Amino acid sequence: MLTQTKIRWIHFTEQTKNELQSLIEQIQLHPLAKDALLSENDFPKIDVYDECVFVSLAFIRDDWQTGRLQLIITAQQVISYTKEEERIIEDIREKLNHHPEHASHPSFILYQFLNVITFHFLHIVDDIANHIQTLEKQVFQTPFENDIGHSVYRWKVKIHELRQIAEAQEEMMKSVHHPEFPYMTEDVRLYIQDITSRFSRITAALDTFKETLSSIFDLQLSLKSDHMNVIMKTLTLVSVIFMPMTFVAGVYGMNFEIMPELTWTYGYAYALGLMAGLGISVALYFKKKGWWGK
Repeated sequence: MLTQTKIRWIHFTEQTKNELQSLIEQIQLHPLAKDALLSENDFPKIDVYDECVFVSLAFIRDDWQTGRLQLIITAQQVISYTKEEERIIEDIREKLNHHPEHASHPSFILYQFLNVITFHFLHIVDDIANHIQTLEKQVFQTPFENDIGHSVYRWKVKIHELRQIAEAQEEMMKSVHHPEFPYMTEDVRLYIQDITSRFSRITAALDTFKETLSSIFDLQLSLKSDHMNVIMKTLTLVSVIFMPMTFVAGVYGMNFEIMPELTWTYGYAYALGLMAGLGISVALYFKKKGWWGK
């Protein structure tokens, strides 16, 4: 059963760092926990100490930049730290104000942090899906636009960064769900299990996005190659059509003294008609074979 006594949650930023240092001196944190709280970790992680638990979380801002959030969890209070004021903190504070019963245990407060962060990740995943769908449509509308390839590369780099963070955060959530994790109640453990399941879909979605982007890039290359093949095919057919005309012109341009056709009254018209007939015949043959046109 959860105790009805509210747990104190205090949030600090760079501007209130002095107050934070005073507080952590009063509660006598482990030196490593103190250093971890005041530093910015590259990836989400959990460190368990005798008197507290340190949790490092990653979240996504509205501008798609990655932010860091550090937590110190003890039996009676939760201390959070971000470098700047973040919207995510307001979202968590609003949820706790609407549901004060969720502030009755440290595990409930940790759950709210994980819940809001997961929601923000899912929102970003939806945005990425919409952008990739737009890229797919653009490939068919303007397949020769070079900016498509540049966009695919930029998206793959961004998704790779998010994938690394999401994978580390998913492993961190699994550690929170572990039965030996301190300051965790059985009631909250069920909620953590649900969040872990939802967050695993984020990792899977990012993997799918990377494969889709590779397919878009391959599709554009294929469309470009097909278009180039059509151009080369057209040029080749035109060259073949003019080949017999060139032969006829070459024969009557050899300037031999005895060439009866050169003295014909209608020799010129005959030569033009012969060349045109040969060209049309070759074109109709290509048309019949399905090599030209539909």
